[in-house]
Amino acid sequence: MTVLLHPLEKISELSSNAAMTRRDCLRFILGAWGFISVMPPSFAKAAIKSERRSIVDHFLGEELIYHIGYWRIPHCGDAESRFAKTNLDDIYQISLQGRAVGFIDAALGGLQYSYVSYSQYLEQEDRLRPLFFQSTKRRMGKEKHRSITFDYAAQKVFFSKTRTHGKTQVRQEPMLPGRIYEDYLTLSYNFRHGHYGPLERGVSYQLPIQIRKRMKSLKLQIVSREEEKKYRQKESVKTDKDFFLKFQVEREDVSSGSGEIEGWVSSEAIPIKGTVKDVILFGDLWGELIERRVKDSNRIVAIPDNLKNEMHLP
Repeated sequence: MTVLLHPLEKISELSSNAAMTRRDCLRFILGAWGFISVMPPSFAKAAIKSERRSIVDHFLGEELIYHIGYWRIPHCGDAESRFAKTNLDDIYQISLQGRAVGFIDAALGGLQYSYVSYSQYLEQEDRLRPLFFQSTKRRMGKEKHRSITFDYAAQKVFFSKTRTHGKTQVRQEPMLPGRIYEDYLTLSYNFRHGHYGPLERGVSYQLPIQIRKRMKSLKLQIVSREEEKKYRQKESVKTDKDFFLKFQVEREDVSSGSGEIEGWVSSEAIPIKGTVKDVILFGDLWGELIERRVKDSNRIVAIPDNLKNEMHLP
């Protein structure tokens, strides 16, 4: 069975260089976790909209903490995602940050990655829509930025890239009528909340997505209960690993020979563990949840004034 969902647009591009060096290790470990985090983990039948919490009430204040590892190194990086309110009405910040730890951190020159999305809550649709997304790479005191601005008033999408030498490239595209725009952080939470409908074991989903010119869709499969048993037997810790998914991305996006990603989610819509297969020089890379906590939902993140102007707020 194959199901078509709404069009999506992937907004974070990773390097397309064919070669990979060991100093890029954490980049792909943490970047891959971005893919892992968008796995749609809502499997129960959707409740009637009026009978369930809003997406904001569902996730506000949530923090997810992950350890990242590969081969015989179970902890070479940390990743953390957060959902918080901002000082503007109905505007929320979603963030995913990662860094190397231990000797890997020293070897990679203090490499850090961050992904931040500012999104608007649409009450009638009970979903988030992206306004501004930015990814930042920091290494040896230098930074690179990629950003995308969704200007719904002008019906345009602006892509910006700033290199370490300070030069910025900007391009724009018209918004297409009827398309739902997502960045991968808003997509993660919209999926987790069930906005895209109920998902079931044994079903394949062909998700329209625009990452590169040659990739227009992403096939995601939730394995059958019978197949799921095979993967569960390999897990030493089985708690909360309720559903097993597989999907595939462009190989160069994760420096993988196959581009295959698979992992576990809980019945409570929480990504528990994900693995990027066949990463060049490193084999399989994984990230596993070590803690979920809900902190003060009244904590407010202030949006800088220069960013407010760049966001083209509605």
